[in-house]
Amino acid sequence: MNILFLSHEYPPLGGGGANACRNLALQFAKHGHTVHIVTSGYGNLPERECLEGGKIIIDRVKAKRKNCDHSKASEMLDYLHKAYRLLDSATWMQHFDICLCFFGIPSGPLALHLKKKYGVPYIIRFGGGDIPGFQDRFAVLYKLLSPQIQRIWKSADALIANSVGLQKYALDYCSKFPVKVIPNGVDTERFSPIDESLKGDTFRLLTVCRLIKRKGLQDVIPFIKPLEQDTGKSIRWTIVGDGPYREDLEKLAVEWVCHEKIKFLGERAQSELPHLYHDADLFVFPSHREGMPNAVLEAMASGLPVIMRKDCQGSFELIHNNGISSDENFIRDLKDLIHRTSPELKSMGERSRQIVIDRFTWECVFRQYEDVIKQVTNHDT
Repeated sequence: MNILFLSHEYPPLGGGGANACRNLALQFAKHGHTVHIVTSGYGNLPERECLEGGKIIIDRVKAKRKNCDHSKASEMLDYLHKAYRLLDSATWMQHFDICLCFFGIPSGPLALHLKKKYGVPYIIRFGGGDIPGFQDRFAVLYKLLSPQIQRIWKSADALIANSVGLQKYALDYCSKFPVKVIPNGVDTERFSPIDESLKGDTFRLLTVCRLIKRKGLQDVIPFIKPLEQDTGKSIRWTIVGDGPYREDLEKLAVEWVCHEKIKFLGERAQSELPHLYHDADLFVFPSHREGMPNAVLEAMASGLPVIMRKDCQGSFELIHNNGISSDENFIRDLKDLIHRTSPELKSMGERSRQIVIDRFTWECVFRQYEDVIKQVTNHDT
């Protein structure tokens, strides 16, 4: 099959949705399909790339993109406009069996247009921020766009959320259309555990995320020193990632006199992440809202126990005796995990690894997308 992927973000741009786009493209190519990706240009990235023996073709349109890790509404609109000009051609569109649309906004209007004009069915894969109400910064814009968003959902041949929590978010916004759940995946070869025991009385926390307010790091920083006093352990917290909230978090660490215990590493290359997971005892993820957090999957694949909020999307699927899904007092539950013995934490980490092996490999995720595409296109893929 020839499959069109529409995504305004593709690595090195973006986060979890971009990562899913790349890994699913690799899986489709591995299984003999051809994937054509239309995404945003950035910096010196080539306008066209052919990968995997020509099975993956990437076209980057010259959209006005200023930041690698996030985009403004105006930049998304520019991507939509430029991608529309590129794709609005019968010569292009006659080759595609289906369109997989990453994010209902901004790519959804383009997918709707292509279906109406060329008859190409489309699937929307929600990422979180494309659902009205998920991101406060787009609240006014999404209120204005709500009728168009519902038209896009109604005309889609399938709607997919990457967690049960995100599915609920979508249905709370509009319950007229069914939403299927297919989770994110993780590369279990790149992210794998090593046999290393806890190092003395130093307890090593790790967080990998974009530094924005809804990730909840500001809720934990004031309690680092009290946690040391209560547990009798020296705590070191490594925070990997960057974003507009970093300066505020660093100031907060100074204010609570724990800046020497917290290391802000900034953005790190994918090649560096496995080592960082190996050098931790516990993965801390206090985010309030997600789709399904890739960093948690990576930590689990690396054999780490995890703490995340119970009301954070993805926790229902990810936390099963491999850490704590905190429903009320995150700091209390974090203290509980720091108090656990080395064998207990190791057992939780082994459980984390088994969960991703059983349910969250990219091969497993691909098969679920393949089944949906078969239903939509009546193809025996």
